Amino acid sequence: MSGAVGKVTMAKVAEKAGVSKATVSRAIGGSMLIGEDVRLHVESIAKELGYVRRSQKRHAERSILTIKLVLPPAKERSTQLFYNFMTLTEGLREGLLPSVANLIVETSSDKYQPFPHKKGGEVDGFVFAFHRPSGRVLSQIKERGAPCVVLNRMVRGVRHVISDHQDAMKQLAGHLAERDVSGDCCYIYYGGFGDLTRARLNGFSEGCLEHGIDFDPSADQSKVESPSEITTDHVKALYDRGVRTFVGFNDVVGIILIQQLRSLGLKIPDDVRVTGCDCGPIHEISHPKLTSVNLSVFELSREVGRSLQSEIVQREKSMNTLLIKGGLFIGETT
Repeated sequence: MSGAVGKVTMAKVAEKAGVSKATVSRAIGGSMLIGEDVRLHVESIAKELGYVRRSQKRHAERSILTIKLVLPPAKERSTQLFYNFMTLTEGLREGLLPSVANLIVETSSDKYQPFPHKKGGEVDGFVFAFHRPSGRVLSQIKERGAPCVVLNRMVRGVRHVISDHQDAMKQLAGHLAERDVSGDCCYIYYGGFGDLTRARLNGFSEGCLEHGIDFDPSADQSKVESPSEITTDHVKALYDRGVRTFVGFNDVVGIILIQQLRSLGLKIPDDVRVTGCDCGPIHEISHPKLTSVNLSVFELSREVGRSLQSEIVQREKSMNTLLIKGGLFIGETT
């Protein structure tokens, strides 16, 4: 049937299979709305007739992939995302090679529509960076059969590439044990207590337990609503309470802690120790250089790109969860 390739339409597949065009579209697109027996039947007929999806033909001919990169709503964005945006897009583009990436950057919201137009503007795949898409959005994407990967957040039933936050903080705890820490430790974070915050706190707690550092995860933590609330008075209160090791949720927190502790006349690391986590671009401006864990956004996004490229072009699906481990960066603050 090789001579029919490119001429067989979805309507012909539907007629031969005895189903509707919508069912053919769902079966070939991997929709969850049809049964496995129907999907296998339709795929068999499509293969027999030599049917090739329009997107497959386009990939073979031009190898240009249109990917929607969906960023968090404005209220959920952090300073880290601002500094990591260029790294994020560079990693995606490299991971999608040899295909050329046409990235469409959009912002998520309660009313976000992944396919705002019924016709035209075909999208090959979606990347949701640093936030979870809603069930409604995921259903629409699955209905169209478009590949979707979530970056640095866990979503059940959806492929995600995430940093191993727990292991990262265990590494930090091990490093602090080697430095023979004295006084209390305090984990400082901001915003809600989501999966990422919990994973980092749990990892640090496990590492402290493993290395004999006195740390109570229920008591030895300090939450603020935003980084701007990490004031001199806030930090002084922690110091007066006996805290001598300040463990920042990320590098933004770590850098602010350095500034506030130095304004109190404290020497780092002689009087107090400070750590962060991420080693994003903002880490480059820390002085003294902040001890942290390199959870490379570039490597994360590159793996997301590779996953999409593999599924879209090579028709190979990767595992649902891919953990990327970080490496310890020993700076001048411990």
